[in-house]
Amino acid sequence: MQADIKADIIVEAMEVLVNHILYVRGIYPSHIFKMKRMYNSPIYVSIFPPLNNYLAGILKSAQELLRRRELQCLELIVYQKENEKLESYKMQLETQGNSLPTDDHLMEFEQSMRSVIYKISQRLNQAPKLPAGICHFKVHLHTTQEAFIRFSQDSQYQEFPWLQAQKTESQAPRRTVSLLPLARVEDLGLKMDALIVS
Repeated sequence: MQADIKADIIVEAMEVLVNHILYVRGIYPSHIFKMKRMYNSPIYVSIFPPLNNYLAGILKSAQELLRRRELQCLELIVYQKENEKLESYKMQLETQGNSLPTDDHLMEFEQSMRSVIYKISQRLNQAPKLPAGICHFKVHLHTTQEAFIRFSQDSQYQEFPWLQAQKTESQAPRRTVSLLPLARVEDLGLKMDALIVS
């Protein structure tokens, strides 16, 4: 039961962060987002059904992998051409322990999430703007080989495209790469880094 609650908390945090990044970086027009209060902070969430369905499938899979302690990382990748990353946001799980945050009302967790949202906004507003209207994104779930095989054969998860990632990725030479450690939510062992190629 405790693992289920922790998985729910982490998946909700990932959903908020993914929506916030898509909004701040302008991957979609701002009018498909509405402002909502989460963690006692204003955030923007998508109201665009195709995007919401895609994210729901990813988050459902991530939640099950978290419950089984098989999720290593959720990675949001921004690109123009399929094999050329412009930006990558990795939400990594540093610990796979069973412990929940010690604060019964999750006040410290909320404060950590407010700080994360603020840091993302501040740091990404300083990053070079993405080309308007021609950037795309995809989400990768990093897991074990066994989990990949089980999920790709499970009829409950057939709507989500399960593909094994390529071991090598091509990147154009002589590009500047910036790695921004964005935030860390200590109570949950959740760490987020951003890789921006310019």
